[in-house]
Amino acid sequence: MKLKAVVIGAGWAGEGHTNALRSCGVEVAAICARQQDVVQDVANRLNVPEASTDWRQTLATIRPEIVALATPASLRHEVVEVATALGCHLFCDKPLAATAAEAKELLRLVTQTGVKHAYTATQAYDPSVGWAAELLRNEVIGPLVEVDCIFRLPYAHPLQPWSWFDNLATGGGLLNNGATHIFAMLERMLDRKLVRVAGRARVQRRRAPVAAPIHDFRQISASIPTEAEAAAMEWRTCNADDALSALLEFAPSDDSRSTIPVSLLINLAAPTPAATNGWHFFGEQGTLFGDGVFSIAIRRQAEPEAEATLMPVPQRYIDELPQIGDDVQNKWAALARDFAADIRGEPHRPYLTFYDGWRYQEAIDAIRSGGGWCELPVLT
Repeated sequence: MKLKAVVIGAGWAGEGHTNALRSCGVEVAAICARQQDVVQDVANRLNVPEASTDWRQTLATIRPEIVALATPASLRHEVVEVATALGCHLFCDKPLAATAAEAKELLRLVTQTGVKHAYTATQAYDPSVGWAAELLRNEVIGPLVEVDCIFRLPYAHPLQPWSWFDNLATGGGLLNNGATHIFAMLERMLDRKLVRVAGRARVQRRRAPVAAPIHDFRQISASIPTEAEAAAMEWRTCNADDALSALLEFAPSDDSRSTIPVSLLINLAAPTPAATNGWHFFGEQGTLFGDGVFSIAIRRQAEPEAEATLMPVPQRYIDELPQIGDDVQNKWAALARDFAADIRGEPHRPYLTFYDGWRYQEAIDAIRSGGGWCELPVLT
């Protein structure tokens, strides 16, 4: 079955979605963005036939089977309305929307029209995540009791230029762009769904210098000014969270009372990394440690005083991940593979959808509100 796609957004995600869809045989007929010089440059570089600043006209003319949404979250609702009315399937970057209410409306649109929809919290495709899931399923540390996730990282430079990431209204922030991946990874590793959350998010970076517009987020580190340059620049307010502390509960779909508690601590502006950074899975007969954030080196400790033993990821998990570029690109390609196969009616692995994007946004809003325990709603 020949599939044609239009990609909306010409930044990092736009390029990534283009390459991912092509890797599974989808023809990318056009890429759309607001500035002609930017979208033309990206289209030329990626050999996309059409560069457009009028996405409505492009969708009406091409009538693709797939629309890839690679814009900031605040720019998606109208595109989803038009695309679903045309019967287009949707491949959407995270976060699904800037709020849970907006995410639920996007879910309603795709549900009522019956189109297929994919949500790109793709770090769950990492080979180490599948390996961790197998080890926990086989109870190599006995029945799992609880999980701690600690990521205190000196990630954000204090003079990093202001971007959409610093603005909640455009879908910025740690919860929208980092926690979504963590939620998806935990659901795969624990083979359970996130059902309850409590927590608080913090905004540590209150202001940022404004540089020339950055269309590709990968370029932001190259745009950091010197202190002297920053002193002469315009500064803009930041309102997006860059740290969080949360308690999460995961339960099997058939028993919401049989939960695994997870504590989650992330700080992207920590002065130094924490010695306890990483994933910690505590079982009745030992502990699994995961070094890293998205790609994890797993070690098993059988006894409290014993040395932890490295448990390398089997080659079969590594072979499951497409190899078309860097780590992020390969995981976009894995989702595109499963999504395109589903559209074609072929066998495929389960993949995240707008339903997951809405659930995660409910969890994000609950943590951001700081209002105590919140039971996540279930679509009926």
